[in-house]
Amino acid sequence: MKYKFFKKVKNLPVRDLLSELNKMLKEKTIDWEKIDYQICINSIAGQENNIHLGTGSLEWDWQNGEEIVDDHGNTVQFIPKKYDNPMQESDFTVLCTAFKDTVFEEIYDAVSKKYKIGRMRLMLMRPKTCLTWHNDGDTRLHYPIDTNRGCQMVIENEVIHMPKYTWWHTNTSHLHTAFNASRVPRIHLVTSIIGEYNS
Repeated sequence: MKYKFFKKVKNLPVRDLLSELNKMLKEKTIDWEKIDYQICINSIAGQENNIHLGTGSLEWDWQNGEEIVDDHGNTVQFIPKKYDNPMQESDFTVLCTAFKDTVFEEIYDAVSKKYKIGRMRLMLMRPKTCLTWHNDGDTRLHYPIDTNRGCQMVIENEVIHMPKYTWWHTNTSHLHTAFNASRVPRIHLVTSIIGEYNS
């Protein structure tokens, strides 16, 4: 089947990132940011030791905002606060110290040579969860490192399961979501691409 919003990418290294990730988590070299369940591979200059600086939204502060409640006190809508001086994808130009001399550095270097990139993040999606319907200001590369058939991504009307250890360019400037309908976590390496996609 031919897709409009998903394109399989070749000529990028295929590596077992899960073993290295689990080793680093066990050794407590890194840890998941417990709100977004993300880890940044890269950071901004001077913040190379901060693997959580670029997690979550760069534009919206989802921890602070306004709750809209109904007559019974139930939250019916949450409007997040916009950051006053948000960081930009282009600010993320240096590899985090924790990932130096690991397979992640090899991947970071290979992707950086082919694309102008912003944040490169490990993203964990918990079992039986779904993201909101939203769009991003850029396209992304996805490299699934722990997944199964219950994990699907939806862009507009296209639905796809991206198999483990395959590279995908996703046009997330369109409305999209992802869901993990399985009973185990899904982990992707996700890279923001700045500017046009170079095939």
